[in-house]
Amino acid sequence: MKIYKAAIIGLGPSGLAVNKIIYGNTKDEIIAFENSDISNRDNFFGFWLTDWMKPFETIIEKKWNEWIIGDAKTHIIHTSNDKPYCVISFKTWRNYCLDTKNNLKLEKKQVQEYFPFKNYFKIITADKKEFYAEKIYDSRSVKEKNGELTQNFFGINIETADHTFDEKKLTLMHFTQESDILHFIYILPFSHNRALVESTVFSKNVLDEIWFREKINDYLKMNNINKFKEHGREKGVIPMFFCDVAKPLNNNIVNIGIRGGACKPSTGYAFSFLIKQIQLLNKSNKNHVTVHKFIERKMDKIFINFLKNNKETGKSFIKLASNLNGDEFQSFMMGESNFLTKLKIIKTMPKMPFIKEIFN
Repeated sequence: MKIYKAAIIGLGPSGLAVNKIIYGNTKDEIIAFENSDISNRDNFFGFWLTDWMKPFETIIEKKWNEWIIGDAKTHIIHTSNDKPYCVISFKTWRNYCLDTKNNLKLEKKQVQEYFPFKNYFKIITADKKEFYAEKIYDSRSVKEKNGELTQNFFGINIETADHTFDEKKLTLMHFTQESDILHFIYILPFSHNRALVESTVFSKNVLDEIWFREKINDYLKMNNINKFKEHGREKGVIPMFFCDVAKPLNNNIVNIGIRGGACKPSTGYAFSFLIKQIQLLNKSNKNHVTVHKFIERKMDKIFINFLKNNKETGKSFIKLASNLNGDEFQSFMMGESNFLTKLKIIKTMPKMPFIKEIFN
């Protein structure tokens, strides 16, 4: 009977990070369970270049020092020379994290349950197979919850005529006026004629591809982009609520990723925080680490409740962007804002609705 050093349940970005950061330089035998075909996944992860992401700077595929936030009438341009906006594709992250000294066995199976068995764990998959490991890293999470907001998105990678895009400037949020939903377009211009164009909503319901494609096509037509080739697509759902589960009593069970509280729900940024979580776990002898400070979580809850209970068209985001410079804005988005920036953020928000949410 083989007993693996560790079992990783879910080989998404956080599961891959466990393999690379915690076990990559060992000769340990690790087993990972992933029910989907990760060889076909190639979406992009966006983040600002924080200190904890600098070790991965060599695999960043594109950086932007300028970004735009606005709508049809307003365009706020932010600049950050020291902490640019960056992207890494899942394909690049996967290849990087699988290039290790350890021995990783990948099982394309769904884990049904696991439980302590002697001095290790017995893992049972949906097809009733049994596996054994000394430690469990569990990334399974609930991304949708009745009555709670999600950030759900759909995007297409397109090729257009020459010199269509300004590749030095990304569109972070272009808000459109919808009757009952917060919606924005996000554009990553990889070159003058290639870009990811993504439609994103903050919604209690996950919308279908047809709706997203209509919004993308409307935006492209508005910018006189009528002909393009589609080279790929991506879609996803990110919870805008705290969905971390209780800290396991067994020290050899570690909840990672969204399940472990790594996501910043007010912004939907997850990837770099997942990596930060694994880095902290690697330096700790505990099975749980705090990724977000107490005040950040408190502000997130207030802001999310505001979005749930008030009609928001993007004006609050635009006003916030107009009152912060690029470095202040990225520090807020990445959970690193100082006291003065937090005061600016609080002063910017609609007073009465936010005061009401503080006491809810």
